[in-house]
Amino acid sequence: MKIPNIENAFVNIKKACDKKLTELYPMGIPADISARYEQELIFLKNSEHINDFEIFRKLSEEALKCSTIISMRGTVMGSFIYYLLGNNCFNPLPVHYYCPKCGHYEVVSTRLFGIDLPEKKCPNCRNSILADGFNLPFESVWGSNGKKLPAFEYNVSPEFLPFAGRVLSSLYPQNSIAPWGMFQMDPFTATSYPDNRAIGVSLSGYAILPTGTTIQDYPDLISYLENGEPCLTGGSWELKDNNIRPIRLFSSDHIESLLNLQRATGIYANEITLKELRNITWSNIANSAVLIENTSNLFRHIKPKTYRDMICAESASHSTFSWQNTDQTDLYEYDKMISSDSFKKYPCFAREDFFDFLLETGIERALAFDVSEQIRKGHANSPKFRDKFNTLLIPEGIKDVAQCYSYVFPRAHCVEYVLLYARIAYYAQVDSKAFSKIMYRRKA
Repeated sequence: MKIPNIENAFVNIKKACDKKLTELYPMGIPADISARYEQELIFLKNSEHINDFEIFRKLSEEALKCSTIISMRGTVMGSFIYYLLGNNCFNPLPVHYYCPKCGHYEVVSTRLFGIDLPEKKCPNCRNSILADGFNLPFESVWGSNGKKLPAFEYNVSPEFLPFAGRVLSSLYPQNSIAPWGMFQMDPFTATSYPDNRAIGVSLSGYAILPTGTTIQDYPDLISYLENGEPCLTGGSWELKDNNIRPIRLFSSDHIESLLNLQRATGIYANEITLKELRNITWSNIANSAVLIENTSNLFRHIKPKTYRDMICAESASHSTFSWQNTDQTDLYEYDKMISSDSFKKYPCFAREDFFDFLLETGIERALAFDVSEQIRKGHANSPKFRDKFNTLLIPEGIKDVAQCYSYVFPRAHCVEYVLLYARIAYYAQVDSKAFSKIMYRRKA
C-alpha cells in the first residue's frame, strides 16, 4: 500500500514559479538568477520532494486566501523555488539591485544582506531601487549534488489547521487524511513517566494514510484530541514505518500575534515588505516582547547595527551556547569567542558563514560544503572525528573557529525568525496602542 504522487505536481510548481519570476523581474530574468532557478528545478525533478513542494504551494495559496502567514522550519527556506512559491518569503539569492523599469541588474559583493543596503538610483533610468537577497547558496538546501533531504515542517496559526486539512484532502482525494496529535505534558508534574504527565493531545498536523486504509487500521497509534476526535499519535518515524506521510504543522505564538495585530490595525501581515522593515532596529525588536531570554540578552549585550548582525546573534543564541546553557546565553564565552584573532578574521555564526569563507579561501564548492557540514555537526569538537577533521587542508583559523561549536544553526531559519520579529515590531511603530493591548495583554 502506497501514497500516490500528486497529479501534475512538477508542472504546477514550474508554472507558478515562472509566473512569479516574471513579476519579480519584469524586464528580463538575469542570467545567474535563471541559472540558479534551472539548477534547483533539476534537483527538484530528480528528488523525492516534488510532492512536498506542491503541498507547500497549495498551502501558501490557502494561507493567502485566509490572510495568514505560514513558514517552514530549517534549511528549506533557502530554496529559490520555495521563495517563488510562497508569500512574503525572503529572497535567498546573492545580494543584488534590480530595476523593474529598465532591467538594470547589479550583484553586490558584501557580507551584509540586501535589507541592510541603502536605496539608490538606477544608473540607467534614475528610478529608485532597493537591494534584495540574503546570500543563501543552493547547497544549504540541496547539498552539492541535489541529494540532501530537507525537512518539511510548518509554523502556522492554530486557526489555519482546518484549512490545511481541507487542502490535503483535495490533493489526495483517494486517501484518508487523519488528524495527527501530540501529547501535551504538564510542566509542573515531577514524575519521570511521560504517560503520567500527559494533560491532553493537541492537533499538530495531519497524516496522509496509504490508499485503501483508514485510521482504524492503525490501532496502536490511535488516541483522541481534546475535543474527543480520534487521531494518530507518535513520532514522524513511527508514522513513516507504517507508510504514513506526516505533515507537521506547529502552532506558532508569533504568527498568532501577527494575525491579532493584523486584525486590530487593518494592516495585512503578509503585505509588510522589506521596504517597511528596513528601519526596524534591534531595540525595536528587543522591546517588543518577542525574543526568548537568551536571544534578548545577546541583543542587548551586542546592540546589533544591521540585520546581518541580528541574524548572526539569533544564530549564536541557538547554536552551541544555548545547547550548553539552557538558562541563558553564556555572554562571557560568547565574548571570548568573538574576540579571538581567528574569529575576527573568520566571523562565523551560521553554518553558511563557514561555507562562504571556505569558498573565499579558494576551496572547491563541493569540498567547502562537505567541510561546513562537518563543522555544523560538531566534528571539530568531537573526539570521534576531531583527528580526521584536523587533517583537512583548510585555513587553521577556520579550524580554530570551528572548535568553538558543537552545533551550528542554519542561516535561513534565523533570517525567517528575525524578519518575523521585525514584522511584529513594525506594528508597534504604526499603532502602539493596538500593539500594547495585544502583546502585553492589557488595555492600552
